[in-house]
This record gives sequence, structure tokens and C-alpha cells, in this order.
Amino acid sequence: MPTLVRRFVAFVREHRRVIIAASAVVLVVGLALSAALRNVAGNTRTDVSQTRDRVATARVALGSTRGDLTSARGQEASATAQRDEMRRQLTQLQQQLQATQQQLVATSQVIALQGPQIELLGQCLNGVSSALNQSSVADIGAIPNLQAAQLVCAQAQNALGGAPPG
Repeated sequence: MPTLVRRFVAFVREHRRVIIAASAVVLVVGLALSAALRNVAGNTRTDVSQTRDRVATARVALGSTRGDLTSARGQEASATAQRDEMRRQLTQLQQQLQATQQQLVATSQVIALQGPQIELLGQCLNGVSSALNQSSVADIGAIPNLQAAQLVCAQAQNALGGAPPG
């Protein structure tokens, strides 16, 4: 092993200038590299700081957006409740309309049935009135008019569902 150490010492003496020059180059490169790394670290710190600022701004915006979302959800719930109430009222109104339409149909049927009955009653009353007027002035035509009115009155009574007097 002593020969190995001697060889190394001899190599260093022989190449001393090259080793010093290489050491100087390594030192200069190390210093340059250190300066570059400090510069990069400074830039990185700036980037991190800017990123933190953007994250903080984004968090504020997120909080605001969450508030807006909560408000919108409240408005949606209110609108949904109003819609449901309107649907309930619409259903009620539709049921009332249907009941009214049924009453209208029934009333229309009654009117349709009573129209001819009223017309017959009107003819009966007109005939009786005419016969009474003729009778009051001692007109002989009162009896035939009264007999004709009696037939119309019997028809009216039958139309009303009553039996003629017997």
C-alpha cells in the first residue's frame, strides 16, 4: 500500500498545475451554480408568493360563490314552493270549474226540458186570458176559445208530469 500512496503523491506533484486549474474551474463553476440556484430560489419564492395570493383570491371568490349558491338554492326552494302552491290552487280551480260545468250542463238540460213546458203554459194562459176577455164582453167565441185553451192546458199539465184532472 505504501507504493500506492507514493504513486499518488508523485501524480499530484507532476500534475499540480492541472489539478489547481481544475480545482479553480470547479470552484468558479460551484460559485456560479450557487448564484444561479439562489436566483432560481428567489424566483421560486416569488412564484410561490404569487401562487399563494392567487389561491387566497380564489378562496375568497369560492366563498362568495358558495354564498351565491346558497342564495340561489333558497330562491329555488321558494320558487318550488310557490309553484307547488300554484299547482294545488290550479287543481282546486279545475275541480271547481268541473263542478260548475256539471251544474251548467244539468241546468241547461232542465232549461231545455222546461222551455217547451213554459211555451205550453204560456199558450194555455194566453188562451184562458183570451177566453176570459171574450167572456167579459159577452162574446160567443169565448166558449170555443176556452175549450181550445183547455186542450193546450192539458198538454202543459202532461208535459209537467201531472195527470189531467179527472
